[in-house]
This record gives sequence, C-alpha cells and structure tokens, in this order.
Amino acid sequence: MLSAWSLVRALRKAHAYRGAKPVDEGLRGYRAYEPPLRPRAFLDLTMWDVVYRVCPTRRDLWLRRREGVQLEPSDAMRRGAAIHRAFHETSRAVARAILSGVDPWDAYEAGARLCSRMCREDPYVRRVCRGFSFLWSSIALELGSPVAVTEMVVDGSPLGMSRYLRVDALFEGSVVVELKYGGFRRDYAVAVAGYAMALESFLEIPIDFGLVITVNGDGSSVRVYPIYIDDALRQEFIELRDEAIDTLLSDVEPPRPPSCPPTCPFRRACLGA
Repeated sequence: MLSAWSLVRALRKAHAYRGAKPVDEGLRGYRAYEPPLRPRAFLDLTMWDVVYRVCPTRRDLWLRRREGVQLEPSDAMRRGAAIHRAFHETSRAVARAILSGVDPWDAYEAGARLCSRMCREDPYVRRVCRGFSFLWSSIALELGSPVAVTEMVVDGSPLGMSRYLRVDALFEGSVVVELKYGGFRRDYAVAVAGYAMALESFLEIPIDFGLVITVNGDGSSVRVYPIYIDDALRQEFIELRDEAIDTLLSDVEPPRPPSCPPTCPFRRACLGA
C-alpha cells in the first residue's frame, strides 16, 4: 500500500541526479520574461492542450480550441476523474480530522468512511480511495502534519498557460505530484515539468522534483515514479507549448492522421460519424 515512506524513498532516487545534472537557470519558470520561456502568444493553454495530445497531427487541439467541439469522455477518462475525486476528497477529510485534534489512524478511518459513502457503487474506486486515505494518514504520522496540498491552483499565464492550472498535489511545498490512471508514460513527466515551471514563476522558488503516481486498471497496484525535472524535460515542455501555439495561430486546419487513435475523445466529430 502506498505510504509516506514510499514517496520519500522515490524522492531519494530523484535526488541522486541533481548533482550530476544541475538545472540551467534560463529554464526556470521565474525567467518567463525572456526566451526560450517567453511565449510567442498568450493563449490560456491547459496542460491537456500542450502535453496530453491524442492526435499526432494536433487535430484534437484545433477541434477543441478553434472549432469549439466538446470531447466525448471515454470509460478510462471517467474512471480517471473518479480516482482524482477520491484523491482530493480523502486528502481534505484526513486533513480536517487531524486539524481537529484526532490521531492519524482515527483520521484514516474518517477518510475510509468518506470512501464508503462516496463510492458505494464502484468497488474499484472504493478500494483506491481507502488506499489514498492510508497515504494521507501515514504522511501525517511520519511527518507530523498533513503536508500535501491537493488540487492547488497555479497562475501559468507568464508561460502562456491558463491562469487556473490545477496541480494534483504539492508535497512538502516543492514536490509536484501528478496522479494518473493506467501505466506510466513519458508525457506525464513532461507535464510535471510544465507544472513545476508554472510554480517557479508563481512562487519564485526553484522546483526540481516531482512524483507521478499511477493506479492500474483493477486498483490492485499503485506505483510511484520519481521525476528529476531536468533540462531535457523542461525543453520538451517548451517545444510542445510552442507547437500548440503555432497550431492555434495558424489558419491551416491540421489534417486527419493516417490512423485515427481509437481512444480519441474527438473521433466522432473528426470522422463525421
């Protein structure tokens, strides 16, 4: 089961890289006023717009932002939304209980009761929910307080991003946490870099580390991936952001790809089905 020690152990692995690969100060978010961070246009981009592209030609971005097409959520997207809700709600429930004076394990029970009420019809989400309750309680037990801030809103506008970017969690004030349903993908690490740079601009402090937490298909496995937010991830985020800006500023509609991804939430609108 995921615990505070799991997060700390993962972060130790990421720390090993910092000495060998220090971050270029020119790629920190608080340098957003100068190239390469300064955007060519300020388009209020979301992380989905920039990093989580579905279509290889960026046609999904065009349909959503230029044509106003609404996505059709897949079963996986709905399951992911339910997991995020459990993640945030248990964090708040455990924090409220601890701040009211109860010990961490009684706070865990408060979170578990919330899970039973919130997820009656979905045993999968209920199981994951109880795991999150254990995580928040163990953090409080090990570190003395509920130190993770969940669903933090960050102003990403200096980087050309939305003024309302939502970071899944901020651990110990400087570790970006990204929660995902399914297996690990590199673009999750790139998103962590984007959130870190937005936080650097917002807080004016360096952010070097992140964690990607993945929940598998049946809820039996929760894994933690440590991320050192190095120059390569930062540069990749900047390139993807600039590519998204160029797509939206262009008057040329992106073509359909040779093979349309079956999971694309814009498939029906794109193919005219």
